[in-house]
Amino acid sequence: MKVLTITNHKGGVGKTTLVGVLLHNLSSHIKVLGIDLDPQAHLTLIFSESPFDEDSITSYEFLIKKVFNPIKLKNFDLIPSSLKLATAELELINMHAREYRLKKALESIPQNYDLVLIDTPPHLSVLTLNAIFASDGILIPVETKLFGLAGLSHLLKVLDELKEYVEINILGIVPTFYEKQITLHKEVLEKLETLPYKVFPPIPKRSAFQYFVETKKLDLDKEARTAIDEIVKEVLEWVKK
Repeated sequence: MKVLTITNHKGGVGKTTLVGVLLHNLSSHIKVLGIDLDPQAHLTLIFSESPFDEDSITSYEFLIKKVFNPIKLKNFDLIPSSLKLATAELELINMHAREYRLKKALESIPQNYDLVLIDTPPHLSVLTLNAIFASDGILIPVETKLFGLAGLSHLLKVLDELKEYVEINILGIVPTFYEKQITLHKEVLEKLETLPYKVFPPIPKRSAFQYFVETKKLDLDKEARTAIDEIVKEVLEWVKK
C-alpha cells in the first residue's frame, strides 16, 4: 500500500480539485482510499450531499483514536472530514510523536488498498506534517503565477529541512490554472521546468478541471485530460513498483 499526499501550503491552487479528479480516475485501475485531512472538508463535500455532523466518524476519529470507518462510494472509499478536525491540532500539541499519528493510524487498517490519497489543509500545520510523515510520495500543485512560484520555493525549503526526520519523495509538480497567452504564466512554467523534479503538463485555467468541484463532472477537455492522464500513468507505475 502506497500513500500519496497532495499538498501546498498556499490556498487556491486546485489542490482539492486535483485530489477529487485523481480519486475518480485512479479508482478505475486500483483500489483507492481517500482521506480528507482538511477541516474545511471541501473534498468531503464534493462526494457527499451535506457536511458530516459531530456524530459522524471522520478523519478526526481516525487521527486521534484510530477509528477506521470510511464511507463507501461507487469506486473508492473515503475518510471524510468535518470542522471538528480543527480541534485535533490543539489536541496533538501535547501528544507524543504527534507528527506520526496518521502514519500509525494507517498501519492499523486492513492492508487491502493499493493507494491512499490524502488531501491536506492549505497551510503548513501539524495536520499537513502528519500527511507528509505518513507519505511514500508527494504531489505539489502550483498555480502558474509569481506568488505560486514563491510559495513553492518556501514549501521545498521546508520539505528539504524535514529530510532529516523523514524520507521525502516528490513525485512531481502539477502547474495549474495556466493561461498560455499570458507571458508571466509561460515564464513561471519555464522556471518550474528548471527544477530537479518532474513537471507534468499544465492544467489550463479555462478548462472543465476548474469547474469539477461545482459540477462534479469529469468530462475534461483535451488539455486538462492530457495532464491528468499523465499524472495517473505516473502514479500507477509508482504504485506497482
